[in-house]
Amino acid sequence: MPLSQKQITDLLLKHLYGELTAEEAATLEQWRMSNEENNALFAEFSDEEKVKQELSALLATRSRIWEQLDAHTGSVRTLRRSYQRPLLVAASISLLLMVAGYLLWNRPPSSHTPIAKHMADIPAPAANRAFITLRNGQKIYIDSLQPGADGQLKGTGAQKLAADQLVYNENTDGNHRPELNTITVPKGSKPLQVTLPDGSDLWINVATSVSFMVPFPKDTRMVHVTGEAYFDVAQNASKPFTVQVRNEVIHVLGTTFNVQSYEDESITKTTLVTGKLQINQTKTGTMNVLNSGQQAITQSNDAVIVKDDADLEEVLSWKQDMFHFRNEELKSIMNQLGRWYDITVVYPRNIPNRFFTASISRRKSLSEVLKIMEQNGIHFKLEGKTLMVMP
Repeated sequence: MPLSQKQITDLLLKHLYGELTAEEAATLEQWRMSNEENNALFAEFSDEEKVKQELSALLATRSRIWEQLDAHTGSVRTLRRSYQRPLLVAASISLLLMVAGYLLWNRPPSSHTPIAKHMADIPAPAANRAFITLRNGQKIYIDSLQPGADGQLKGTGAQKLAADQLVYNENTDGNHRPELNTITVPKGSKPLQVTLPDGSDLWINVATSVSFMVPFPKDTRMVHVTGEAYFDVAQNASKPFTVQVRNEVIHVLGTTFNVQSYEDESITKTTLVTGKLQINQTKTGTMNVLNSGQQAITQSNDAVIVKDDADLEEVLSWKQDMFHFRNEELKSIMNQLGRWYDITVVYPRNIPNRFFTASISRRKSLSEVLKIMEQNGIHFKLEGKTLMVMP
């Protein structure tokens, strides 16, 4: 969560007192580096000569100042006339500047013109652009089908129930040879909900491909994912359900979970909501078992980190039509925007490693989202479908 005014106040005071713990120092440093305004304020806050100059003005009106300070911090500190602790006075002056200038959002106007005022906007995806690729290479676009028109998907038994929902009916005669179906939800599309031939439910996020046999073979249920998908798996102990992503195989039995494995990101995240999962690394042979609420993060070198307290709100926000960023790295955020709005993101200059926390509806247009980002010191330029990120 973002730091409150009081938290920032307390951290800055402790910084001047020299009383920060290691954890508090890391928190303050992260706040300082989150945008240019914070960094500039921190530098001014630590300038002893500037603090001395401001001390004279503070002393003349200290009663009024302390009242304002108390209104923002909720605590009163006794100002000693002897000033045996000059750092306390220096902290108070800089704190007042911060509260009056930064925390009340009275920042100087940016030299950058807000992007929303001068660019052609890109709306949020309004339709489903998903398509199915059959074994012979034929592509069938979901939006070309009428609800209930299973005849248009010959041999698959698939039906379109709604604009964003597809159902595969289980083959009952046993004579149909399993054939590979690949469902692709491209960039700039709404997600797609699919009921698999065994009754398991699958939600497919943008920029994702999911492949499986139709119908499933008699002894196994295998699904291959590139991108991000959420599974609600139907129980069938005699017919194991497995999901393959990159260099790992996820063994499932009656479980709900989310898997994220995009080609443009170096890690794979598997988050278990309910049930139990076993994840096998195909290269290293290592195995990890996840319980409800845990998340496995597989690095590019196949090393696995297991988190016991996965942020399910963040992981599943895409299913709720939300962007939910909690201390999220800038480039990861831009990757998500690139997929959703079908844009290419470029970085003409080196961008500092920044982290953001925000909840934003995915129904907003691109300019509305970027306007929120610009309030935190990041600027953008859109040319066609290419978005440039600038410090």
